[in-house]
Formats: sequence, C-alpha cells, structure tokens
Amino acid sequence: MKRILITGAFGGLGGASTKFFAENGWQVFALDYNINGAQEINHPNVVPIQVDVTSSESIENSFSVVSQHTDELDVVVNFAGILTMGSVLELPVSEMQRILDINLLGMYRVNQQFFPMIAKAKGRIINISSETGVLSPAPFSGFYYLSKRAVEIYSDALRRELKYLGIPVVKIRPGAFKTNMQGAVEAVMEKTINETKYFNKQLSKGKSLAKNEAKNAKDPKLLAALVFKVANSRKPKIAYGLNLNWQLKFVSALPARLQDFIYYQVLK
Repeated sequence: MKRILITGAFGGLGGASTKFFAENGWQVFALDYNINGAQEINHPNVVPIQVDVTSSESIENSFSVVSQHTDELDVVVNFAGILTMGSVLELPVSEMQRILDINLLGMYRVNQQFFPMIAKAKGRIINISSETGVLSPAPFSGFYYLSKRAVEIYSDALRRELKYLGIPVVKIRPGAFKTNMQGAVEAVMEKTINETKYFNKQLSKGKSLAKNEAKNAKDPKLLAALVFKVANSRKPKIAYGLNLNWQLKFVSALPARLQDFIYYQVLK
C-alpha cells in the first residue's frame, strides 16, 4: 500500500483528495487543524492527525504519530492554507504574519520535518500554490497573492535542490473551486468593507466581482483527480494548473501601467 501525507486534509480541496486517495487504496495520513471532517470521510485508510502547521512542536508530534505506522512516505501534499483580503495599507501586520506563517512557513515546516520519510521512499512533494502565485496582484488581495508567490519561489528553490537527490517537487495552481474558502470570500469582503477607512466603494465593487467569479468554481473532485495523477506520474511536470481565470491571466500579461488603468477603471 502506498502512503501519502496531506495537510489541510479535511478542507474543501484537501478533503476531496483525502477521500480520493483513500478510496483508491492509499493509506492517508490526514493532517488538519480541525479533524472533525474525518467523520464525513470515515474510511479505514485514513489516519486523522490534529496539527497546527504554525507550530514546530505540533508538527513534531504529528511526525511521532506517523512514525508509529511507517517510516516511509511516497507523497507529501501541502494543502493547508488560508485566505486574507483587504487593503495592504490597512490590514494589521499580524495578518501578514499569519498568512505567511500558514501558507508558506507551514509548508516549509512540514516538508522539512517529514523529508527523511520522503527520502527513504524516494517519494515526492506536491505543494499547492494558486493561479495567483504567477499573476500580477489584484487590488485588495495583495497578502494572498504575496503568500502564493512566495510558495512558488520556495517550491522552485526546493525542486532545484532536491533534483540532486532524485526527489520531484511539483506545484499545482488551482483556480476557483467550490470550497469553504471560496464561499468565505463574500463574508471576508463584507467584514473588510465594514472596517475600511478609505476603500468602501472599491471593495463593494470587488465583492460583486467575487460573486461572479464564484459562478465559475468547479467541483473539488477534479482537482483531487489531478493530484492523484501527479502522485502516480513517472515523470511529473514542474507545475500544473486547473480551472484558471483567463481574464486575470490576460491582464497580467499587459504592461504594468495598463494593468493599473484597467483595475482603476473597474473598481473606481
């Protein structure tokens, strides 16, 4: 039986992947801050482990639990992440620290802690980035874009180092999917609108655009199938994308001043 460790294992995308791998005969070490979702999946191949990826001690404890079952991992998939929205002028420093601590440093801690198990199995690491990781930042999403750009850079550096050891590192860049994170966007924006001092009008328009984007969200099972494909591929690609927003990609390809003009006109 192959073994996979998934962080954010009971969230929308992580939960779909946990279930997909378990149902296809893999043993899944399912790490999440909230493991209540384990009851919904309820599969004998799933080992739920509570973890806080911002805590090295918590990750070390999860390593001890996994060690009771195996000393090898074929795949580690880092789904754990949060979304923050708001002005980079107004959000407190603590919000920047929090999103980087989870989206970037949590990934770093997990990969570092579990690498001996990956190395022993000659396995691989899959880091979940985002389409935003390679796009020019939209207004009021800067912290999230920044965290995912950092994931891209970290993953590239890690891939180039682990190539010497024969360990693939793969990035997956999801677009919009029907998850709790996607559904929380509206609530987060409403909170931001209520708290902003300078950008009420712009954030209100952004909220309407976010509703339209949600209509394009896809079933998380599609991404789970992609993760499964990457986990089993003999020669995986460096990066994969799924359900990408062509409008954002088009705008990002334009000169910076033209991008500024478009965003200004759309949200003014």
